Amino acid sequence: MKKTVLLTAIIFLPTLKTKAQIGINTNSPTSTLDIVAKNATGNGTNVDGLLLPRVDRQRAKSMTSIPTSTLIYVNDISTGLQSGTTANMDTVGYYYFDGSVWVKLITTTNSTFGSNIYNSDGTLTGSRTVTQGANPLTFTTTATNGFSVDGNTFSIDAANNRVGLGTVSPRSKMEIVSDNEGNTVENDLYFNGYGSSAYPSIFLGSSRGTAASPSNLVNGDPIGGYYFSPRTNGGFGNTLASGILANYKGDGINNLTDLIFRTSGGDRAIINENGNFGIGTSTPQKQLHVSGALQITNELNVGGNASTAGSAGTAGQILTSNGAGTAPSWQTINAISGTVYSAHYVQGTTALTIPQGSTADVPGATITLTVPPGRTQTFLFSVLGYAIRSTATAGQATQGVFSLLQNGVKISSAYVSSGDGGTLVNLPVPVSFLKATTLPAGTYVFKIRYSAWFGSQIVNHLPSNYGGYDGDTEAMLTKIQVLVYNN
Repeated sequence: MKKTVLLTAIIFLPTLKTKAQIGINTNSPTSTLDIVAKNATGNGTNVDGLLLPRVDRQRAKSMTSIPTSTLIYVNDISTGLQSGTTANMDTVGYYYFDGSVWVKLITTTNSTFGSNIYNSDGTLTGSRTVTQGANPLTFTTTATNGFSVDGNTFSIDAANNRVGLGTVSPRSKMEIVSDNEGNTVENDLYFNGYGSSAYPSIFLGSSRGTAASPSNLVNGDPIGGYYFSPRTNGGFGNTLASGILANYKGDGINNLTDLIFRTSGGDRAIINENGNFGIGTSTPQKQLHVSGALQITNELNVGGNASTAGSAGTAGQILTSNGAGTAPSWQTINAISGTVYSAHYVQGTTALTIPQGSTADVPGATITLTVPPGRTQTFLFSVLGYAIRSTATAGQATQGVFSLLQNGVKISSAYVSSGDGGTLVNLPVPVSFLKATTLPAGTYVFKIRYSAWFGSQIVNHLPSNYGGYDGDTEAMLTKIQVLVYNN
């Protein structure tokens, strides 16, 4: 059979050389080599096609003086080394020789052999969609800018496992840089939710251990924070700037946490794990604990509840404590326990002669006082009284008693007398006495009454007949001063 084919080729050789075209299954070839399928249509089972030389990688590597454009099919890459002329030979398939090495044969949309995204740049001629289905699309790199979009718009630093937006050299897991792009939306981040997604959130979570084997935090472990960092001294000192940060305060089972507010590198305020808010202290003892000065430029409301405002009081009132567990209250100063509620003063008016053995109310020395509802008050009385004998005869003395009456009932009294002294006649000895009484709510009438024990006597005397008198009309009047205290 081999001899027959060879003889046929020899017979037709002059013809082939003359036409310079060879046709297989055709008498009129249209190119240097024109192979026409024996059965171009139909359902015949015979094989039509072209079989190129099939060799393994070792055979391809062993070839020498290979003409450029030589085409082969490599059917085995387990032999020979992937080096030298076979440096590209890593899979079974068609290869052509480019004059230096064997190149994998790939046909692109422009029918150019060997040009692909692995060895050449290119331009998309239209929109393209990659439908992955359940097939992953994975890129692996070890470069610092191993994958990027539009320069530094988006960059993957695979060497340090970082992502950069606006930078090809991110300093952290993700860094966003806006370089002179304006001061409006170019510097903003938006998280918009719609419909059932209308609750966008940012979560910062911390754990001990590893991602494959995490473990619970322990008390005092940091959870995360937001920092605001000015560039100073040639860098961004993020841990020394303003910020909001949280620490774990639980036992590894519960979710107790605090929240710290920092400015200028110092912790200024804290909401601890119990909800107490401290300013100037890291250990607030109450729901609001201020360690330092406090300035209030508007009203201060006390009382109320979670849904209603408390009282701002009225002008002149003071804030008083109502004891532990109870809100303080605004009160007028004269309504506070232990303070003076009011002060009163009355004095006698007209002179009155009271015969010996008689008793009479001192004119003008009467006062009416009221204890407000719901209270008790203490009245402190100071009483000053004079009584002189009604005649100017020398050598006679008098005595009697001033009494303090409450609603007609005597509650206190004091002795008084008068006599002569040397060349002076009818010298009254003034008496002063104190009395305190505590009373419940109600209205009370207090008055001074005098009893002349010995000798007729005058109260509220006008001493115009005394030597040296200088218009002192009040000098011998009976006087009452009352201080009213709240209990």
